[in-house]
Amino acid sequence: MSTNSNCLFVQIKPDQWYYVLEDRSAPKNAWDWREYAEAYGPFPTEEGAHEHLHDNHANPGGAEIQPLPEGVLELNMDADKVLRDLIGEAPKNMRHLRY
Repeated sequence: MSTNSNCLFVQIKPDQWYYVLEDRSAPKNAWDWREYAEAYGPFPTEEGAHEHLHDNHANPGGAEIQPLPEGVLELNMDADKVLRDLIGEAPKNMRHLRY
């Protein structure tokens, strides 16, 4: 059974993947659901991020996957403060979960 929560897998560098998972208590139809979410990572592969989600959280019911564009070596988050802040907090969120 899924939670119908938003989920985003995002590649920041070739060997750095994160996932952003909407809080289960988040208001539905929020302008930017990521303002009610936590990020987890980094993981060396997309598969590692998927495994961590599966091992530590309920099924969100689907996800968006955002790999780096071809030829880009690092995601520029200058214009996306929400994502930048989420990624900055991700290592702290990993402390209490299995990895």
